[in-house]
Amino acid sequence: MTTTTSSGVSAPHATGRRSPLPALAGVGALLAFAAAAVTFGDPMGGAATPAEAASALAGADVMLAAVLMGLYALLATAVAGLLAVHLGRGRDGAAVRLLPLLGAGHVLLMTAATAAPAAAVTVGTLTFGDGVTPTGAEFALLLMNVAHPMAAWVGIGFLVAVAVAAWTARVSRVLVGISAVFALGLALPPVGWAVTYLMAFWFAGVGLWLWRRG
Repeated sequence: MTTTTSSGVSAPHATGRRSPLPALAGVGALLAFAAAAVTFGDPMGGAATPAEAASALAGADVMLAAVLMGLYALLATAVAGLLAVHLGRGRDGAAVRLLPLLGAGHVLLMTAATAAPAAAVTVGTLTFGDGVTPTGAEFALLLMNVAHPMAAWVGIGFLVAVAVAAWTARVSRVLVGISAVFALGLALPPVGWAVTYLMAFWFAGVGLWLWRRG
């Protein structure tokens, strides 16, 4: 008795279909961030004292912005993870492995900066029931002023890792160049705070790029 192999069965192969998930995640992250920015506004703008900040914060609608920023963080982290998978196909390395961690760190710090006022309102109104206190408003401002610069620095590390991984894998000089420009923008104090808000466009663009690359 002889054993034969069937040559009629072929191995699974790619169908050529492009998954829309990266594009949906990237564009969804941009829309969520834009909606959060419009909803958030400047809840404590113009306040000269902690008491005035607490009063302004008590009447502001900051909960929706916090929820939208949470959605942004989730979708942007998904884009960073999908990018790491794509770049890791060419050549796995330390830069590729750091992408999900640094990407998540960047967006979570941005979320913390936006969600700080909502946390002060939640603690003061729902937990203790005595409204937003001046101490709560001061803590929210402290967290915003700490988390935002940290988000910029973690974002620099993330973009540098993207540029290194993309250059090593030789997948796209455009991705390398745009990531390097964004990293440089985050490192410049006069414009760094503004570039942190433009990062949503970077995630949207990368999501579309991943979709096009299949």
